[in-house]
Amino acid sequence: MATNTAKSRWDNFLLTLGAAGLLAVPLMPGCVADSGFNPADDNVDPVSGTGDDSNATGDDDDQTNADLGTTLSGVVRDALGNPVADVAVTTSNGASGTSDVDGRFSITDIDPGERILVDFVKSGYAFTQTPFDVLEDVENTLIQTLAMVDFLQTFSSTAGLDFEVEDGGPTVSLPADNFVDADGVAYSGDVTVEATFYDLVSDMDNGNEIFAVPGDFTAVDTDGAGQVLESFGMLQVNLTGADGQELELGDSSSSIVLPVVVQDLGTAPEVGTVIPAWSYDEETGKWVEEGSGTVVLGDDGELYWNFEAPHFSTWNCDQPISTHGCLTGVVTDVQGAAKSGATVRAVGITYTSTTTARTGQDGSFCLEVKNGETVWAEISYSISGQTATQRTDPVTIPAGQASCSLGVQTCTDLGTIPVDIQTCVSGVVVDSTNSAIGGMQVVSPNGGVATTADDGSFCLTVPVFQTTDVFVLTEQDQAGYQPVRMYAQPGLPDCQGGCSNVAIMRPYTSTSCAHGDVVINGNAAGNILVEVFDEAYPDVRVYSTMTNTDGSYCASVPGGTDVTVQVGSGDNLCDSASFSTQGAGGAECGDEAAQGAECESLDTFVCTL
Repeated sequence: MATNTAKSRWDNFLLTLGAAGLLAVPLMPGCVADSGFNPADDNVDPVSGTGDDSNATGDDDDQTNADLGTTLSGVVRDALGNPVADVAVTTSNGASGTSDVDGRFSITDIDPGERILVDFVKSGYAFTQTPFDVLEDVENTLIQTLAMVDFLQTFSSTAGLDFEVEDGGPTVSLPADNFVDADGVAYSGDVTVEATFYDLVSDMDNGNEIFAVPGDFTAVDTDGAGQVLESFGMLQVNLTGADGQELELGDSSSSIVLPVVVQDLGTAPEVGTVIPAWSYDEETGKWVEEGSGTVVLGDDGELYWNFEAPHFSTWNCDQPISTHGCLTGVVTDVQGAAKSGATVRAVGITYTSTTTARTGQDGSFCLEVKNGETVWAEISYSISGQTATQRTDPVTIPAGQASCSLGVQTCTDLGTIPVDIQTCVSGVVVDSTNSAIGGMQVVSPNGGVATTADDGSFCLTVPVFQTTDVFVLTEQDQAGYQPVRMYAQPGLPDCQGGCSNVAIMRPYTSTSCAHGDVVINGNAAGNILVEVFDEAYPDVRVYSTMTNTDGSYCASVPGGTDVTVQVGSGDNLCDSASFSTQGAGGAECGDEAAQGAECESLDTFVCTL
């Protein structure tokens, strides 16, 4: 028998006996609130777990404002949009940080008004570096993609190695006895090679790695002139010795045969075309022209680019963009106020390149793009320290010449682009026979509330770039639904453009039961709410029931997990009990024989006012 004395707010406790439990969550745009339920109301239900003292844990970190102009914050993701933790993030001025489980990082003590180079390093991923202009009096935000290493092998320096980076990908030849260390001293021993062939043509939500490549497609040609590049293929090769020291090629070059990469709607170069080779300079954050390669027709009928690499770095088969258009617009928050300091990137759909700009004090931007082609824009930003991103619809740039330097009146105008820190989760609620259920409430503890339509569908708003749990709220003695956990990807908050985060809510596949009694002030307590929480998803109850007039109860519990059964919450917690249902049978409340034999019997919950 367990006893808990809790006097504060017990009057409210008695007034709300028997009330249905709901979780207090903020109403977000695009969400439908349950009629009569106001989550922002101060008079919340202390029994059901609503309010500051509830079972919910929440995440208050996102409410901290970034130090304007002196902090760089952002998110690191892989090419499928999943967060990447434990990435070392280092700036060229010596500041550093590490990404957390949600891929988020924050680096302080950045000097405003300077251009920095930001390195991202993690084992198993290709090195990347992003040039970034730190602006004063704005939230400086950087969203970075990392590409997985495609090929990893250790070999003897005396043997050399010929390898294919991936099936149908580039082939690289490393001559034997041709390796030196950083001081140019000949190296003999084991050599480890890591190689990555960047995917520049897959769908942006399904593996495209254009945001993982080093730099920003700006370059310096052999004449010292600045260029913006269009890529036909990109490869990174790194060599290390037995002690992890960086190695380079000696006097002999390395032969590289790179498949020519062209967008589905793009134009391929002709056989015999000589395309410049560009290596990435980590000191300047620019691509540097170094030689050239020739387009040839392979035995498989595909186009390849042959090139002799004098050293290893990230190599790019690129042509300078010679004809230009421009893209302009204004970024605002949802209230219409100008959003300064946002990062805007134009991404080619019919050609492979990006260009980058930051919005001014009035929220405006202008980007140089390739004319006669189709592009879309990605906007990255922070609002009150919360990082987010969203995309525009594709737009085709006219064939005539235009440039930001000639005035924005010559540019294609995207108009006003409102941004928010929210994204959406859409889905459907079904029963155990896969039949849709309308009128159900769906909730995320750090997001919104939605009610399912007749076809069981719903859409609710949640913070982007965070791990989000989605629950179905049920009335007493209804079937419990398995919560869904996901990492929320960018999308439009009200689902008008579709939603990349999808949750199918189904009942638990196995259940059991728990029974006991509730006593308050020495008397059996009837009509008291008893809630069940799945400890893997502790923010919202998954089952509930009411005590009988004699204070007894029997509650359904999910099978195969750890659960907590409780009365009250926070300061008003009467009592609780936790136990495992691993291996529990399928006992159900109401089956007295099974209930007595298989239901978990809990100590009496005893509360004293």
